[in-house]
Amino acid sequence: MKIRSTSIAVLAAVPLALAGCAAGPAQAPAPAPPPKPAAPSPEGVAWAGRMCGLVGDFATSQKQLPGVDKTNTATVKQTVIERIDSAVRSADDTINGLRGLGPAPIAGADSVNDGFQQGFTQVRDLLTSAGEKAKQVDPTNEQSFQEGMAAMQQELQKGQQLDLKDELAALDRNEELKAASQQAPECKQFFAPPQQQPPR
Repeated sequence: MKIRSTSIAVLAAVPLALAGCAAGPAQAPAPAPPPKPAAPSPEGVAWAGRMCGLVGDFATSQKQLPGVDKTNTATVKQTVIERIDSAVRSADDTINGLRGLGPAPIAGADSVNDGFQQGFTQVRDLLTSAGEKAKQVDPTNEQSFQEGMAAMQQELQKGQQLDLKDELAALDRNEELKAASQQAPECKQFFAPPQQQPPR
């Protein structure tokens, strides 16, 4: 079982989705044959599940952002700001939830959690910066409006440089954490099912 790179790509693509762009799936690192890990503890499975749940909830929330009202430039500005503000609140909730997990019962798992916190902090800060640019847009002047929205989209497109591949790779390298994650229902969304062999 290996980590599904396309499911986590939605996190890296959040700013791009807001800008109406799309990101390609992240490339998963080539897995090395791992030694068989020790069976994870129930506490480890529960902790990993809570971490995955927080990450997954953020991804889900991005699919439920309010739409953009294109009636006129004023409604576009207002609804874009609401959309970005909603995404910022979701990122904040995720960061605070990850901070509140408490010490991991699995050696080395705290550093994975720290990595996720840093990644979501980058996403939040980028969205906040884009939101500030959106608030400065003048909807009464068409040229100024177009220029302001373009500046906001350029800010959001910096999201192409953000991804959580390193955090996922760190999770994948920690055999006990990976084993715990594979047992936690909340983590199933981040793992690709084993490939079926084609019938002969």
